[in-house]
Amino acid sequence: MPSVERLRPLLGTFVAIRAQSSAASTQIQVDDAVEAAFRTIARVDRLMSFHQSDSDIGRLNRSRGGRVLRVHRWTFQVLKEAQLLWQWSQGLFDCNVGGMLIRRELLPGSAGRPMRSPLGQAVSFKQSSIVKLNTFVRIDLGGIAKGFAVDRAVDVLRAYGMESGSVNAGGDLRVFGDEPQVIWGRNPDHPTQVQMMGSLTNGAIATSGSYFAPTKWGNKHMSAIVDTKRARFVAMSQSVSVIARTCMHADALTKIAAVKGRLPARLTRYAKARMVTL
Repeated sequence: MPSVERLRPLLGTFVAIRAQSSAASTQIQVDDAVEAAFRTIARVDRLMSFHQSDSDIGRLNRSRGGRVLRVHRWTFQVLKEAQLLWQWSQGLFDCNVGGMLIRRELLPGSAGRPMRSPLGQAVSFKQSSIVKLNTFVRIDLGGIAKGFAVDRAVDVLRAYGMESGSVNAGGDLRVFGDEPQVIWGRNPDHPTQVQMMGSLTNGAIATSGSYFAPTKWGNKHMSAIVDTKRARFVAMSQSVSVIARTCMHADALTKIAAVKGRLPARLTRYAKARMVTL
């Protein structure tokens, strides 16, 4: 059966796509499927990038409170999901934290604006694709959009008739197909080494850690995950992984698990998720 595996820099990391089709497919058809999946990921990146001023997120971040803007339906979907997760996590998951990331020099720009509002209060949603800003924002979808991009890429591979494969964006991984696929994770004590975590069939897993963070607090590394309740960054000695039905949910829920130490039951049921620590 024809198969393809390729690696490219996207989403601020490296994205690996693997696809395999039936014997009836040609190698060109599999190549086309993988190319289309990469184009989809690049499109999500262009729409939701914090770094590009003309992206949907860039336009929202440059606008004043009271403005009403039209965004792409994918951006609208991710923002609405982020607001739902903010509500159900009681504010633990919040994408309007760009100002704090700028002040720590994890994102470019100037954070010289007043104290931020949480995402659930900062934006309102009108009809499809219309977003109203209730105040200024510094939205960073880095904690959810990467998983969303992985999901869209898997949708494309399936639409092209691929029978199995995987999309891995810097540790945000989704696999599909009938055969279980082995999952590897970094060893937190020796992050250049990997260890087997188990196998996964038709599901997603995402991992948050601070293995290579330069700042330490005691024996823990200071991560880039914001604890909005305490207005500080989370110190981690372990990595936190979440297995879920979609990579978007696995990606987002790792941040909640890192802050809280567990997943709220409502979100566990909603995303069909479970937490794993190394």
